[in-house]
Amino acid sequence: MKRYTFVILTMLTVSLLLGCSLGSNVTKGSVIMRTASEAHINLGGDDGLQVGDTLTVWRDERYAGRTTRTVRVGKVRVVRLLDERHSVVEVLTGTLQERDTVEKKIR
Repeated sequence: MKRYTFVILTMLTVSLLLGCSLGSNVTKGSVIMRTASEAHINLGGDDGLQVGDTLTVWRDERYAGRTTRTVRVGKVRVVRLLDERHSVVEVLTGTLQERDTVEKKIR
């Protein structure tokens, strides 16, 4: 019994360490306000954003309250960092809605 417990704990520890060390190469946020040509997002300098960065915008399609698929709906460019956690972006392509997801791939 002790041997199986040790094996399970070892497997869980390795999985946890690999997950933490690999990390994510994507920073995600949301559209929190939208105007005709701009939007505010909840990512900023603390998230590694810089003026000129281009982000991809995604939207969850829902049916009966469940997400059925996620589709790419456009691209935006950071035009101004408001503070450490918020930025203004201009819409390059697509149509944005509040609560759309924005993401930046980190290299």
